[in-house]
Amino acid sequence: MKLKSKIYIDKLIGIPIVFSLNLIFRFFLLFKQEKEPDNSTIKRIVVCKFMGMGSIIQSTSLLMTLKNNFPNAQIVFVTSQKNHTLLQSFPFVDKILIVNDKTILNLFTSSIQTVFNLWINKADVFIDLEIYSYFSTLFTLLCFPKYKIGFYRKESRIQLGLYSKMIYFNTKAPVNNIYLQAAILLQCNSIVTGLFNYEHLFETDSNSLNYKLEKLIDHSKEYIVINPNASDLRIERRWDSTNFTELIKRIIENYPYKLIVLIGSSEEIEYVENIFQAIDRKYHSKVINTAGMLSLAELIALIRNSCLVITNDTGPMHIAFSLDKKTIALFGPCSPSDYNNQRNVFFIYKNIYCSPCVHHFSISPCKGDNQCMKLINSDEVMNAIKNIFENKLLSNNVSSEIQYTFEEKKYPFGIVKRGL
Repeated sequence: MKLKSKIYIDKLIGIPIVFSLNLIFRFFLLFKQEKEPDNSTIKRIVVCKFMGMGSIIQSTSLLMTLKNNFPNAQIVFVTSQKNHTLLQSFPFVDKILIVNDKTILNLFTSSIQTVFNLWINKADVFIDLEIYSYFSTLFTLLCFPKYKIGFYRKESRIQLGLYSKMIYFNTKAPVNNIYLQAAILLQCNSIVTGLFNYEHLFETDSNSLNYKLEKLIDHSKEYIVINPNASDLRIERRWDSTNFTELIKRIIENYPYKLIVLIGSSEEIEYVENIFQAIDRKYHSKVINTAGMLSLAELIALIRNSCLVITNDTGPMHIAFSLDKKTIALFGPCSPSDYNNQRNVFFIYKNIYCSPCVHHFSISPCKGDNQCMKLINSDEVMNAIKNIFENKLLSNNVSSEIQYTFEEKKYPFGIVKRGL
């Protein structure tokens, strides 16, 4: 299904059902409140995030924290089909349950199967990481977990009675720290604040991972990975293709001894190929197009060995973050303050009046006319590249607008009591 269809169905069906169930749950809560979980008896923790490769990578701090604090508990992750390979690379996830959203029929049948699985293997704790989806709320309820944790925005009151606890989703805080509030709520003592590092992938399988890359790339030369894509989850995050074409030309002229490696998924082959073909042919020997050619492990290896990553706000950016690579990240519809705890990152962000719209709208009001991205010019990116290569700029340039701490009482801010 297309993203717009998913959003339409989610609102059309989800809002009235969630609203009605919320009223019913609040009524019964007048007579009986739910008990807090006993950590010593927790045997199964389910984490749910259907969409967003980057968000799932950002959730690794939470997942590692849960595994460290509940070593004997089974960590189950519920997600959509396209995230299955990513989840398989996480050693701290014990089981992956898939909801196939390719068609409405697939969505219905796979949801029933997954819910049935979680009926039989009931979760002691269910953590719903979706912020904008009513489907995930219904899914959480239908699984009948013993204790339910969700996240809310200021307009999420129709969901507040349905979870055992809801945590405020502060759009000014780094995302992985937002997710970690669930671990603090469960009174986890050992908090992992960093993202999962993929170095383990290269400990036993480095030869096979590098085989294809060695055929594609001359490893005697340094190369820059450029990701001109953005998933259909938020296509307006994409910097225009003509800008990338111009940028590649300028990089080659200024740094002739470096290679440019373009990346993209199988769905993005045509778009990336159009960018490649738009580059002057005399520069083609300096540019390698790998769109649709690499597995996830090979993409991670490619990024790991690069000297710089230039990317829109999308999945490969988060891989670069987790590998602590020097990165130039282009932002507009989303605020880089969501990730300002990353090192070696230079954010280019046009904080125009309507930005960050992604925190408030399922579909951006500009309908794709992303002026926030169009205001970014190649001069700014080239200046950032120059400073990075001259070691003048090795940390992020976005100061946090809020202060947040893990207080000694180990209890997160922004909690709402159920039923209020």
